[in-house]
Amino acid sequence: MTILLVDNDPVYTNLMAEVLRLHSFAAITAPDGQAALDVLRKQTVDLVISDISMPRMNGMNLYKHIRSDAQLKSTPFAWNSGYRELRDVVDVENPAIDFKLDKAMPMSSFLYFINSLAARLQQRKQAAESVN
Repeated sequence: MTILLVDNDPVYTNLMAEVLRLHSFAAITAPDGQAALDVLRKQTVDLVISDISMPRMNGMNLYKHIRSDAQLKSTPFAWNSGYRELRDVVDVENPAIDFKLDKAMPMSSFLYFINSLAARLQQRKQAAESVN
């Protein structure tokens, strides 16, 4: 499973990418939404995890670009924010928002989320292959 981490804090993204790699996931980092779109145009990822507040292109605009692009719109997207009240920043009740994470969550919870999602994506892939 390939995960794109989008955050303008290089210490945070490098740490998270290393943790993911240690748990057998491929991790790519981008410092903002524009750089993330550049990555997404060149390669396929299984999940985008994005901060909200970033320079050049923020997470909300990245999300809108992904959902409006026919090739990218089915890519799972997770907000990963340090905002304690994510509800104040983004419409978390919107069913189109896939996942909401908190940067302060324990690493074990973060990895549980990633592993659970990886299992669900694998099940979907197998179901789609059995239909074809």
